[in-house]
Amino acid sequence: MKNKKNIMIGTIVIVLLALGLFIYQKFVKQQLHFKDDLTVEINGKFDPLSYISEVEHGNIKEVTCQSKNLNIKKLGEYEIVYTYKNRDYEAMIQVVDTIKPVFNGLNDLAVSINTTPDLKAGVEVSDNSLEEIKYKIDDKKIDTSKEGTYEVTYSAKDSSGNKIIAKRKIEVIKKIGSEQQSNEKVVYLTFDDGPSENTKKIMDILAKYNAKATFFVTGRNQKYNYLIKDAYNAGHTIGLHTYSHDYQTVYSSVEAYFDDLNKVGQMVKNEIGFVPHYIRFPGGSSNTISRKYCQGIMSTLTKEVIEKGYQYYDWNGDSTDASGNHVAVDKLIRNGTLCHDNNVMILCHDTQAKDTTVQALPAIIEHYRNLGYTFKGIDDTTYTPHQGVNN
Repeated sequence: MKNKKNIMIGTIVIVLLALGLFIYQKFVKQQLHFKDDLTVEINGKFDPLSYISEVEHGNIKEVTCQSKNLNIKKLGEYEIVYTYKNRDYEAMIQVVDTIKPVFNGLNDLAVSINTTPDLKAGVEVSDNSLEEIKYKIDDKKIDTSKEGTYEVTYSAKDSSGNKIIAKRKIEVIKKIGSEQQSNEKVVYLTFDDGPSENTKKIMDILAKYNAKATFFVTGRNQKYNYLIKDAYNAGHTIGLHTYSHDYQTVYSSVEAYFDDLNKVGQMVKNEIGFVPHYIRFPGGSSNTISRKYCQGIMSTLTKEVIEKGYQYYDWNGDSTDASGNHVAVDKLIRNGTLCHDNNVMILCHDTQAKDTTVQALPAIIEHYRNLGYTFKGIDDTTYTPHQGVNN
């Protein structure tokens, strides 16, 4: 009888212990564990499950979260509720701002000597707080009366005290180019719209005749960008034409033009290590197509590019290969040899469709060589044939 009683008591004890353990595991012991860092950046992406470090006896997919109280757009501490196996867990999530503002548009800038650079043009500062951030410019070190390379400091601070300081290189240079032709008989062969497969063929012909040329490149066929470096290493001049060659985009505004120019400039810098200062406007400075998109833009651009340290080059000789693809070779030769000024700048193109330009090139070179001309790439002293501006 006594043994029976002991067994019964023992059983009750075991049952009570098991029940107590169950209650502890189920209702007392915390089964959801959180990380130490319970912060999220303002206007950032909030992933509630990313704050959980451990889920006991289950899967994180079983956890649900109620975060309607959280305002990701406002700094502060917010309570959110997690639910796991019918039990709620409160967590205090803090919306913080620890990220510095970011400057955009601080590309290296070249300006002509004795001009006043616009250090704000194209410069923007953004912040994860989405607030409007004002910035300061320290340009005390610039002396635009002297050629040289200078440094400008930009600084900005958001309302949370996060501060960014950025440096920008400013190069003050003499005005490029000459408005007068030299007495030397020189042909400047220029090729627009490349690079392409034809660029290599043209370079081979130039090498055969020991002639140099200038390539005004675009960003439309970048699988051939290695040819930009090859041309530069071969002694040819690299100029900037346009990144997109989309007239509607390029000529929609002055800002849009310089955005396009900066893009193609940075692309070329990636190949040869610097941004060239020689440019050719899409359609030339005398184009009229720009009227459709922005009245008077060419009158503005022809002045501003020079103020920014560039020089633009039109042409006084034209192969007329822009009139269409696969233009007859004899027509290209005839038109490409019409100009007999001392300094001849001939417009050609080196896109994939200009195979007849490649075929006509030897005859054009031989024509001028027989007349005593040499063939050079554009440099800082080259004559600048500027056409009349029509917009």
